[in-house]
Amino acid sequence: MLDNFQLAAIVKQGAQVRLQRIPMHQALQQKLATTWEAQLDTFLDEAQEIAFDAGYQPEEHERFALHDFEPPEWLAGETSATIGDLDPINQDEAFIASIKGIAGFARDENGNELVLFQNFSRSHVIRPGTFLLLRNGTYETTERPGLTLDTKLAAVFLAAEQKLLFRNFRTVNTFLPLGDFYEEASEQRIREVLAHDKLAPVSVEAIATESNQWFRKRFAMLRDSGVLDQYSAKQIQVRSRGYDVEIHVHKGKIVFPEDRPAAKKLLQFLNEELFRGAITETLYETNSKREAD
Repeated sequence: MLDNFQLAAIVKQGAQVRLQRIPMHQALQQKLATTWEAQLDTFLDEAQEIAFDAGYQPEEHERFALHDFEPPEWLAGETSATIGDLDPINQDEAFIASIKGIAGFARDENGNELVLFQNFSRSHVIRPGTFLLLRNGTYETTERPGLTLDTKLAAVFLAAEQKLLFRNFRTVNTFLPLGDFYEEASEQRIREVLAHDKLAPVSVEAIATESNQWFRKRFAMLRDSGVLDQYSAKQIQVRSRGYDVEIHVHKGKIVFPEDRPAAKKLLQFLNEELFRGAITETLYETNSKREAD
């Protein structure tokens, strides 16, 4: 069994990302240690490690491996022995909605520290009135929001080896900043993205020639995501409401601004880096805090 198993929520509020402890009764802690160990065995069993390639979809038995992975500041230095010192999560519904992932901290049979990651989306939030619990022959609802956990791991960090294993870039990028590992789009590739029939760039020349590393990576991510192929400009505009981004649609196309801050915000939204699953309503939201120049 995983030793000293602890759970923490990855919370993002504004630009701040932090870990907060998920308090558990001992019986629940032991039960989850068993189920998460089973998930770890499934994740690692006969898994073949391969180098990260953004354009490749791993087979069921393959795992991307990032060696010398440096955890973000909010994660670096945290172990199963330190999680108990973190502030616990609160029960406010707005706070629960700001959880971007679940991290399990533990030691393996050799005493090595592990961090196990699960996805967390809005569908994992139990809201009062939407969940019925049978008690003494009568159904009741919860009085406060609660959490449900996933049934599989999205990533594993082996601290002793400084190695991160994962299956899906976009999924893991919702709670770990992996943008720096993404290949940059060339100027020609950026022009190709801007030529998409769902985009109406204000100035192709300025955007393509003046994009820095941050923008080049995000254009590459947008190219590979398929979001522009799957959703209309109007659908994307509608789903942007409440997400602090202005999307203008002209003749069925999204106007891509030349202004750098506005362009950055649009790229973050289209890559689902602003809020979890803002377009697909599923899993994705990143905590990368690299600023555009």
